Amino acid sequence: MGETVDRVSAEFRKRVRTDVTDQDWHTRFDERSLRWFRERGVRMSDLLLGHLDTARRAGQEQYLTQSESLGREYGVEAKRAGLSLGEATQAFLYFRARFMAEIAHVARRRSLESAQAAFLFEEADRALDRIILALIAGHQDQSAPSAPAG
Repeated sequence: MGETVDRVSAEFRKRVRTDVTDQDWHTRFDERSLRWFRERGVRMSDLLLGHLDTARRAGQEQYLTQSESLGREYGVEAKRAGLSLGEATQAFLYFRARFMAEIAHVARRRSLESAQAAFLFEEADRALDRIILALIAGHQDQSAPSAPAG
């Protein structure tokens, strides 16, 4: 990727903090849930960046497998917090858009060739697709607890 994972991760977190509280789904979480999602979100972004920054295929797959596991946990926790599948997906897409925007900034800052930038976007897109599918599976898991009706 050409930049440190720490720098890209810090820029991504800054981008997320700017308007996350304006999102409708954000107000549905209590402080414990917000902390839970924030901690795992930092871990997931680090795993995704590790996936994109690792040249070895085996290492990439390990990062991605861990990211998918977190995605599944996200789905389960979103359901437990009372978010519909649509709301959970909307929340994920919010973060996905900011992650991809940060990848675009990396490509510009590093003056990546078009082919390199396209490859980076394709890899990020594929990884995020796998994670959102894991989130959906976690949310739809019948054994996952739901929020009490009320």
